[in-house]
Amino acid sequence: MTPANALLAVGYPVAVAMIVRWVPIVRQRRLGQFALHQAGVGAIVAGWALRGRTQGVVVNGSWWVSAALWYTLAGRRRAG
Repeated sequence: MTPANALLAVGYPVAVAMIVRWVPIVRQRRLGQFALHQAGVGAIVAGWALRGRTQGVVVNGSWWVSAALWYTLAGRRRAG
């Protein structure tokens, strides 16, 4: 198994498991699960980058940034 395949094989199940629980993760500020999500998506981005698939990097990298903003801004909204 290539490193790219290994990253994708680990990243997708981890990220999807966290995305299924996304709203409670954000609402309840579950930092550990958020970190798992970000690590999973980061592995996906790295896997696509190693394969040279720019579209996969852009799509998944955009979600990585969007998820970080969502988690951060939702926490600020609840605190204020």
